[in-house]
Order: sequence, then structure tokens, then C-alpha cells
Amino acid sequence: MNTALDIVRIAKSDRARAEELALALIQSVAPQLGALSVKINESKLSLNSVNGYIMSGTKKYFFKFHAEENETESLEKTEYYNAKILAEFGWPAVQPVFTSHKPGLQFVIYEYIDAPTAFDAYEEQELRRLKGGSYDDTRVLQLLDAERSLCEKIRNGFLNSLEQTEESEVEKASLNQLFFKRLVGTSENPPRLEMYYLDKMLKLPDGDSLPFNELLKMRWVINGINYDETLAEIIAKAKELLNPAKEKGAATVIGHGDDHNGNRFIINGDYVFFDMAVAGRQPALLSFIKATAHNIFLHPFWLYEPKKLEGRLQLQMNIRDNVISVQHNWSLPELSPLRLKILKLYEIEVWRPLLQELAKRGWLPPYWKEYIRAGLFCCPFLVLNLIDKNKYSPAQSVLALAKCVELGSRSKQENLAEQFLTNISPQSV
Repeated sequence: MNTALDIVRIAKSDRARAEELALALIQSVAPQLGALSVKINESKLSLNSVNGYIMSGTKKYFFKFHAEENETESLEKTEYYNAKILAEFGWPAVQPVFTSHKPGLQFVIYEYIDAPTAFDAYEEQELRRLKGGSYDDTRVLQLLDAERSLCEKIRNGFLNSLEQTEESEVEKASLNQLFFKRLVGTSENPPRLEMYYLDKMLKLPDGDSLPFNELLKMRWVINGINYDETLAEIIAKAKELLNPAKEKGAATVIGHGDDHNGNRFIINGDYVFFDMAVAGRQPALLSFIKATAHNIFLHPFWLYEPKKLEGRLQLQMNIRDNVISVQHNWSLPELSPLRLKILKLYEIEVWRPLLQELAKRGWLPPYWKEYIRAGLFCCPFLVLNLIDKNKYSPAQSVLALAKCVELGSRSKQENLAEQFLTNISPQSV
């Protein structure tokens, strides 16, 4: 029987064949559903997954398979697709009608949902603006109202579930799979640093190539801002800080963990989550990192849809005295003011109250800023191979790596990431 990973991989080039395999798998694992046909959606955001619809007589279902290349570990004994525990703490979550926990065959099925995702809604607005137009002000207000309402629910869920957890339990959090385990690897899975970058060549915009191992040691100047740390130093810091075994215990919350815009529908004007693959009890400082990175900093388009940068991205770079200098026009504040409004909501409604409560209880570690930086850095750096010549042009790869540095390194001048960290500090009120 083909695994979920086989289907995810095949869907990238032969969707019809993937649909046949998905149908056979669903019929085998969940015969009670009476599946007759499967339709896989075309999605820009489904980097390591496929989703779509199942027809079963007069009944229709929504499904999602999630599988990572070189990640074969079972989530059977964790909070895989744990919608129930999220709902208990006030998170709006679609409840699945069937979940398969079998290693390699993990997928979830929901009642049919005819609704756009938040990713679709925000992309529509950014495309309007990118093409020289403007946002639909009425629609933007609706989206921001939904964000504000969701932030309140997330904040309350965090604060009501906040507790101190022993090291052994923190290590079991499924969310670690998206950060620390991707970074350092496991006995079964190599580190993504090794899979994507080490001993590889980075094609440069001028036609030359640079060994990535040399790039690791270089310092960066991006749009006139000097960054203190090399990629090698950022990675080493992330390995240390994101290690769940580094201390005897940590503050934890109940969270979704992978709450990017592609994992929430807009239903009756409100956001509702699905795909609870890593949901459950997780480190408090890590739980909202994915949302913050993937919904804000990794836009517009440069990570998920780099082809939209063609003819628009202006980037110059040079390397001198072991310093790589990059000047680019792909600035989030200029290109997507809507994302800044969402970031402000995240700061005020979620991050700051959480950090204030952690500080009040004496649970906020002194390295909290560096921890958040490390988590933000890992989101783009580990989710995709940013030097993949089949996806990114040389200029787009350089931009993507520069964005990683902007998130992960301290800087002598304030950038957007540094402003964010200042704004969420418990002392900022």
C-alpha cells in the first residue's frame, strides 16, 4: 500500500495518479466511509501535504494527508490531530469524523467544508495591491475583525492552560518535530540543514556559484543594516535554545502549533482551525511562532510563490571581506501594510499578555528574545530548501536567505523583527 508520503510526493507531478492512490488508501483504512472518488485540491500552501474532497454516495468529506520527506516517525503517541483538547480550551477547531494514526498512513477526514482559507483571503488582497491597485477596505475590515476575535480566543486559551511542565513531558511535544528535530535530525531522519544546504552550491545572481559551507561563515549587511551573526552562529544558537532538554522544565500551553493561514477556514466570518497534527501541550514561547512567522514575516509571496516576484524583485548583492551585502526592494512594511496590522494584533492581543503572565509567575527565561528569534528563523529556513534551483531563481534564493538572517540575527540597527520583540516585551507597557 502506498503511504501518505508517496501520495504527497506523486501529487506534485501527477495529481490524477495521486487521487487514485489516495482513494485506494482511504478505502482500505476507512472502509466505513464508503469512498467512491477523491479530488485533490491545487494548493500553493500545501508544501508537505495534500488536501481535497471525498465523494461517498450523496455524502461529501474534506480530507488532509500530511507527510514530510525523510520524516517517518509516528505521531501515534502524541496529540496528533487533537482537535478535542483545543476545543476544551476555547480554540475554534473543526472536529474530524475520522483520523488514521497508523505510521505512514496518517490522515484526517472532516465533514465537507465549503469555505475559503485565511491564506486565500489574504493572498487575494495582496494581489490586488501588488498589481497596482488597493485593498478592498470592506473585506480587510472583516478579516481584521476575525483576526481580533481569534486572537482573544488564543490568548485566553494560552492563559487558561499555562503551567510549568517537566523536561520529559516538554520533550514529547509534537511541535518539536517542526523545529528542533528538523534542525538536528533524529536516529531515523537526517537534519534538514544537511538535506538542503550543507555541501551544496548556491547559485548567485551574477552567474557565479558559492559553496553554502562558505556562506555559513559570512556576515550580512541587508538594506544598510549590519547583522551581528553569521548563518552558522544563528544555527548553533537555535540548536541550543530550541533543545527541549536544555532545562529541567518549561512553561507550556495548549496550542495548535502549526496555526498558519492555510490551516484555518473562514466560516460565517470567523476563523476555524483544522489540521491539528501537532496540537496539544507545547512550549509556551514556541506555540505561536508558526503563526507569527508564516502569517506575517514570510510574505508577500517570496517563500510560497516566488514566481510572483519575477519582474518585480530588484536585488543587488556583492561579497567582500567575508561580508555579503544585499540591497532589495522586497520590504514587508512597504509591500504589505495589511500584514503589519495583523502583527500589531498579535503583539497586543497574544504575545504581550502571554509574556506578561510568564514574567509575573517568574517563568519567563532571560533568553526569551533569542529563543523567539531562533524559532522565527527556523520557519523559513527549514520548511523548504531555499536554494532549490527548481523553485527559486538565484536572486530569490539570496532574498530568502537574507530574510532568514533578518529574523534570526541581532542587528545594530532596528529592523521589523527587532521592533516586534521590543513591542512584546513585558516592560513595553
